[in-house]
Amino acid sequence: MRSWCAVVAGLCLCVCSSRAQTDHVVLLVLDSLERTPIDKVNVGWDYHGAERVSNTGADGRCIIDPHDPLSTTIKLSRSGYVERSIIVTWAKVVGEVVEVLMSPIELPGVEVLRAKPEVVFQRPDLHAADLLINEDGIWVLAYEHPRMFRSEAEAGQEILRDVRLVLLDTLFREIASCPVPEDVKGLRRDLRNDVVLEGTSRAFGVARISDGIVLRPFGLKELRSSVMPWTDSIPGWVLGSNSDRVMPAFDHLAYDPVTDSARVVCTVVDTFMMELFRSEYKYLSGHDKVVAMNLAQEIGVDKQVVAGYMSGFQRNIWFKPLYAPLFVVGDTLLVFDHASGQLRKFDRSFREAGRVPLSYLTKSEGRDRRPPTTDKSGLRASRGSEQSGAGWAGRIIQDRRTRKLFAVFQRNGWMWLRPIDPVSGTMEPRIHITYKYPERVQVHDNLIYYVYRPSESLQKRSIYREKIGEW
Repeated sequence: MRSWCAVVAGLCLCVCSSRAQTDHVVLLVLDSLERTPIDKVNVGWDYHGAERVSNTGADGRCIIDPHDPLSTTIKLSRSGYVERSIIVTWAKVVGEVVEVLMSPIELPGVEVLRAKPEVVFQRPDLHAADLLINEDGIWVLAYEHPRMFRSEAEAGQEILRDVRLVLLDTLFREIASCPVPEDVKGLRRDLRNDVVLEGTSRAFGVARISDGIVLRPFGLKELRSSVMPWTDSIPGWVLGSNSDRVMPAFDHLAYDPVTDSARVVCTVVDTFMMELFRSEYKYLSGHDKVVAMNLAQEIGVDKQVVAGYMSGFQRNIWFKPLYAPLFVVGDTLLVFDHASGQLRKFDRSFREAGRVPLSYLTKSEGRDRRPPTTDKSGLRASRGSEQSGAGWAGRIIQDRRTRKLFAVFQRNGWMWLRPIDPVSGTMEPRIHITYKYPERVQVHDNLIYYVYRPSESLQKRSIYREKIGEW
């Protein structure tokens, strides 16, 4: 009897347990696209006139107790998904698992465009011809008319008349300006990054006094011999060169103004062009050879060097001045010796600290010379790999605020910059300039400034700027 009682008791326990386990509804909420469980879904329903709320767990499940009336509406909501409502008839679903699919909210597509360049200087009455940025602000050389007629010696030079020098602050507001009393060739900078004007008969130092600008004239010979050769400085030394843009060799120099002494940092030579330069001697007439020998003896140089100057070698169509600028980056002097294809490094004691190849002069990155494509947003992407030397514009520029260096490239009107690693000489990815045919490109404090005028437009030449690497 006891054994039968135990069996009956066990059966009753199983029945009661089974009813307890099935006396509810299980909701399984799934993502309609991926069919994965969704957690933290808010589930609400009516329970005897009062609202009940629960949430799904990590497995996407939620348990709901059945109740009268026979059916009710269950509402489901979660951020990122479309709200759902389902009607449940309790008698049909008690003890079952009810799957509910929720659809993710589809957001409309957003077109991400590059920020448009900012207008720095634009006037309806004046063209912007040149610019220079320093600690005073943004200096703009503006003009009404270019000079259309010029001498043969000035061929190829842009000479401006009716010129004004304008100073803008960082908010592009004009804080000072003054007229320039003669035709002008452009803005120049001295070793302190101060502004100098090169006119057609004089040069002008620029001084800011109160709310005005004062121009202090001095000779063009002094500008070319005492100002422009000196480009930078380090503690105790002024840095420059003795390049005359005729002889294909020159020295980078360090001058100590206290002791009035100079040291040679390094010498750069274009050996191929130098052979052509020196070979001019054999093409001189007998009389000119005698003159060359006499001059060489008088000034203490090689007669073949004298002959190169006498022959006007720099006027040959194949001649290009030797380009090997020096820049200061940290405690290192960097000489871009393009004739040898090397970046030469020197410490502040002027000892050579190493050399690395100039990557933009090599051809190791492929031979695709096709121009970059342009999409409707104005962004450009290269077709294939870029040939390192292809498109190099023959110019290196430096951000005087951050001391970063950039190689300038140009092809089919598009211009882009590539930062140069001063340690390895390698280049970082392209930094494209938005508009075609920009002029007077400069970089200051990670901002690119340039002069630009839309083609087939009545707009005057204006100055724009854009951030480096903003896409």
